[in-house]
Amino acid sequence: MTWLRTNNPDWRADPRRVAADSATTLTAFLTDRWRWAVAAALGLLALVAVIAGYSVWSGRKETDAAALLRKAASQLDAIARSGSDDAKQGEGIRLLRDVIQRYPTTVASAEATLRLGTYYYTLGKYGEARSAYTSYLEKNPRGQVAFSAGLGVGDTYLAERNYEKAAETYSRLIEQFSQEPLLPEAQLHLATAFFGLHRGKDAYALLEKVAATYPNTGWAQRAQSELYRSSLTSR
Repeated sequence: MTWLRTNNPDWRADPRRVAADSATTLTAFLTDRWRWAVAAALGLLALVAVIAGYSVWSGRKETDAAALLRKAASQLDAIARSGSDDAKQGEGIRLLRDVIQRYPTTVASAEATLRLGTYYYTLGKYGEARSAYTSYLEKNPRGQVAFSAGLGVGDTYLAERNYEKAAETYSRLIEQFSQEPLLPEAQLHLATAFFGLHRGKDAYALLEKVAATYPNTGWAQRAQSELYRSSLTSR
């Protein structure tokens, strides 16, 4: 065979050498790609391991928080059944606060907040109840129980007959959570605050709105009952 004669240096090489060089280059390329593929796979596995570890860790936190919450609830329930017990009361409140502080992002923490606020409310300690609710709202303005906590804040003002603050709280809550399923609850409470402020016209309008918007519900029945009762007292 006669080799092709040319002045182009790329064509002076032995074709067999060129083929060998090409094979070497291809092998190196594939080896590099393989290394990158392995590295990517290892990175993905590491990420999966981290996510799995976080899930286990989060699940353990939820479990621990729920166990602590049950312990706190049992202490406070025992008081409700057997009467006042300062030691159990203090322990129950301490455990609720532990759940809130140690596991702030858990479902149990949200429930503990409502339990703590409700417990103080039933004792007539409205300032402490409000503090429990507002502490949650400051950290979780759109949290799992933000609406209920906000409702609790308004209720503490209502119980203190601070109708102006109560109306302000309920109005803000209704504006911020316009799609909340429990919205009519806040509207009914706002109507009560309006009556306290001698704003009967606003209260009647709100009650009529609840009755018309949520027919055949407990909220509609409460609104209609309040409208009827108010009409009797205004005669």
